[in-house]
Amino acid sequence: MMRIPRAKGYALLVAAAVCVVAAQLLPAAALAQSTPTGAAAPAAAARESVPPGRPKIGLVLSGGGARGLAHLGVLKVLDELHVPVDFITATSMGSIVGGLYASGMPVGTMEEMVTSLDWPSLFSDQPPRRELSIRRKREEVLYTIPLEIGVRDFSFRTSAGALSGQNLELLLHSLTWRDDDIGSFDALPIPFRAVATSMVDGRTVVFDRGPLYLAMRGSMSVPGVFAPAEIDGKLLGDGGLVKNLPVDLVKAMGADVVIAVNIGTPLLTRDQLSSIIGIAAQSINILTEQNVRGQLALLTPRDVLIAPDLGDLSALDFTKGARFIELGEQAGRAAADALRRYALPPAAYSAYRDALRRPRGRDDPELAFAGIRGTEMTNPDVLQAQVGLAPGAKISLPEAEADIAVLYGRGDFERIDYRLIDSQGQRRIEFNVSEKPWGPNFLQFGVGFSSDIQGDSSFGVRVGHKRTWLNDLGGQWTSDVNLGSATSFETEFYQPLTVSQTLFASAYGSIGTAPLDFFSNGDKVAEFSVLTERAGMALGYAFGTWGELRLGPEFIHQRAHPTVALPGIPVSVTDRWGFALAARADTQDSTFFPHRGLRAYASAFTGTQRQDGIDSTVTRAEFDIHQSIPFGERDTVNLGVRAAGTNLKGSLVTDYRLGGFLEVSGLRTAELQGPYLGRARAVYLHRMGSLPVLGNTYYAGGSLEAGNVWQSRDAVSAADTYKAGSLFLAADTPFGPLYLAWGHTTRGDSSWYLMLGRP
Repeated sequence: MMRIPRAKGYALLVAAAVCVVAAQLLPAAALAQSTPTGAAAPAAAARESVPPGRPKIGLVLSGGGARGLAHLGVLKVLDELHVPVDFITATSMGSIVGGLYASGMPVGTMEEMVTSLDWPSLFSDQPPRRELSIRRKREEVLYTIPLEIGVRDFSFRTSAGALSGQNLELLLHSLTWRDDDIGSFDALPIPFRAVATSMVDGRTVVFDRGPLYLAMRGSMSVPGVFAPAEIDGKLLGDGGLVKNLPVDLVKAMGADVVIAVNIGTPLLTRDQLSSIIGIAAQSINILTEQNVRGQLALLTPRDVLIAPDLGDLSALDFTKGARFIELGEQAGRAAADALRRYALPPAAYSAYRDALRRPRGRDDPELAFAGIRGTEMTNPDVLQAQVGLAPGAKISLPEAEADIAVLYGRGDFERIDYRLIDSQGQRRIEFNVSEKPWGPNFLQFGVGFSSDIQGDSSFGVRVGHKRTWLNDLGGQWTSDVNLGSATSFETEFYQPLTVSQTLFASAYGSIGTAPLDFFSNGDKVAEFSVLTERAGMALGYAFGTWGELRLGPEFIHQRAHPTVALPGIPVSVTDRWGFALAARADTQDSTFFPHRGLRAYASAFTGTQRQDGIDSTVTRAEFDIHQSIPFGERDTVNLGVRAAGTNLKGSLVTDYRLGGFLEVSGLRTAELQGPYLGRARAVYLHRMGSLPVLGNTYYAGGSLEAGNVWQSRDAVSAADTYKAGSLFLAADTPFGPLYLAWGHTTRGDSSWYLMLGRP
């Protein structure tokens, strides 16, 4: 069984906006199709299993995004009434439903699938987060805006669509891999045609041969939402651009009677035409309506037109599959009298269905790995080593799909697919990769803002640059600029030392300034501006995709300059050099609102610290661990423990800080300061639903917390901790996590917080 990714799916933001304009699947006209070859046994047997002389019935399924799920309801009624189908032509979402049905998949199986799919993850290009490299997981935390811009040949480039369609394509392939080498779609149990659009010359392209999954994917390439599919040298867009209800095609295939299912989009009302988007959408709807009318004009009195009334349900409502199917059934039963004219007797229909039925159980054949094709900048030896494959290695299809998710999680590729090859009596599998054409220089972006009721606020805009594949082992150079309340520049050269990329070396440096406030009894008494310069090197080991360990020398220079303070407070200068150890692990299924998984960070430092001219031996250690525990599908408890300590005390800039939302809620941000820190918390999250249009999730929750800082190790005591809690509303927005929260401590401190992204 293919693993359906669970990821944030932020690409739905862009997809939603474009779908309002484009997902209604604009048709036009023109026809250019290849000539099909002979039929194979399943289709021929089906035709021979019914009484001779009966009319051949052609089924036409239109496009319409999620509205196309209503086709399943119509198919259920056809099956109940014993109405056979001899040919199918379809466009876009109709081609997916029609292609699976033509391949022999029962309607009940399709219904179970569409009502249980994780649609937001399916319409996302992210693999499961567990398959992302530890470096990419950290990038998700820093760069909260789901936008990646490439810099190539002195110009800015982006993806040709909001989505590459990687996850959708893998799902379709997993369902139809047996038909990869089919000679003609006439050899399917039901002869089939899918319509796509040539994005170069605007001509109609009709798929009449396999692989079947590529025909379905090419037909559903909504412009601006899915990147065009490149198949056989053609750049293909959504078939709805040229022919949304291909009645003429099914007649050309030999249909005597046509059953046409038109999932149209109603024209907008006058009140809805008050914006540019509304006018643009109406223009497309009008053109679509005109094209559909041309195809409907080809219908005769013998034909049956079914047009489900889907009300206000939109092309984006994929999570409402059960309702779409119900409305499709209602429309099919309303046309039952017309459909019964073409019904078969029970025995004849049973023979017809038996001839069409194909085994759907997956036999998971053992395959020999044939290598990776399509690499230009990336090194196939590195890719093969990362998933532990060598040419000739045995692998099953589920394992291959899991390995593809790992490779896709690297972030180097626009899409990855596989091809099954029969050679010398052995079945082999080959991975085919398409590198991102807008790389290898990438820009990423983040934004953040936070404020509390006392007026303390911070904001930041972050821009990151990443240059990938500097050498054959996959060296990277990354840089990060943060502008706002804190200003910083960071850079790192990251060099894998082996083809498996488990062992690596790193050289890094940074410079930045940030405000540092000091409090007494909840009142701010001083403000400092702290300049920090850092440089270091490390050797590291990557533990698959879930963690890494680093060790190396590090030097830090800090200069604290008073900006608001009592007269006479001097500038404080601190230097620290020695060896730093850092470990990181992350198996959580979501960056900001995890439902399950572990996130942990630990660090230690030993060396010398010189503060204001005085040298001291310094040791520091810190860990921060969070475990997410699911309770059902909507509820989660996140448990977290943080502890830190250093042998030096009274330092102006090197003490640990605590206070703020979820860090003893109710206190001001970073209000407490000391050389020893402890904090424990339990955070409850309840998933409420999805935001309108954007599709992102929003939550309600609360927390229980305990924590404090202490000035000496002997003073550390659980009895001396602040007891606190919070209530909050949160949303996983396209700009990062958004919180509106209220916190309170048992000592009487209270505060409101508003936070967006990463300040």
